[in-house]
Amino acid sequence: MLPPSWAVSSGTRLDLDGFGAAFSQAWSRTESRFLKLECWQAYREGHACESQEVYERGDMETARELLRREAEADRPLYEDVEKRHIDYSRIRLVREPLSPYLQYELLSYRIRAQMGENIEVVRCDSTVRLPSDEYFDVLLFDRREALIHDYGTGDVGWQSGGWLIEEPYVLARLEEMILALRDGAIPLRRYPGRARTEQF
Repeated sequence: MLPPSWAVSSGTRLDLDGFGAAFSQAWSRTESRFLKLECWQAYREGHACESQEVYERGDMETARELLRREAEADRPLYEDVEKRHIDYSRIRLVREPLSPYLQYELLSYRIRAQMGENIEVVRCDSTVRLPSDEYFDVLLFDRREALIHDYGTGDVGWQSGGWLIEEPYVLARLEEMILALRDGAIPLRRYPGRARTEQF
């Protein structure tokens, strides 16, 4: 599922390495707010993701330990958020019943929330297509720039790069979309799916 043309046609296409470099540069310029919208209900890392593979084999204890290690790599980011007083939020759209991938993701989210990451959940009707032309993955740095992911045309996310967006009109439209979703979000700790995933 590719993002709609209005969102990416004015952007600069990036490969995966370029996307990572653009993230670092955009993050260093962020002054007050970073919003991360996530929509995919199924996702595979482009490289082997040990925690996901272990989770899928049913080894919850090892999966939790691997997820803790993965999260530790982002501790400097969380410390930077606190030091710079950045409004940082991961806004996660979920469709129920939860996919196996989202059950795995919620395990990761609980660990990251304990480390200070702000995660908000938007419950969507089961008939809503995610992602879609209306909702798709995006990172918004203030209202200065955005990164939109490219997961190709398949049904399972597999990132190959993305687009750097700097056009003010597009940034304003992305901000409007994300903030409207955030208005209807609930904190991760209040999401009932949190309790249900404990059994997996």
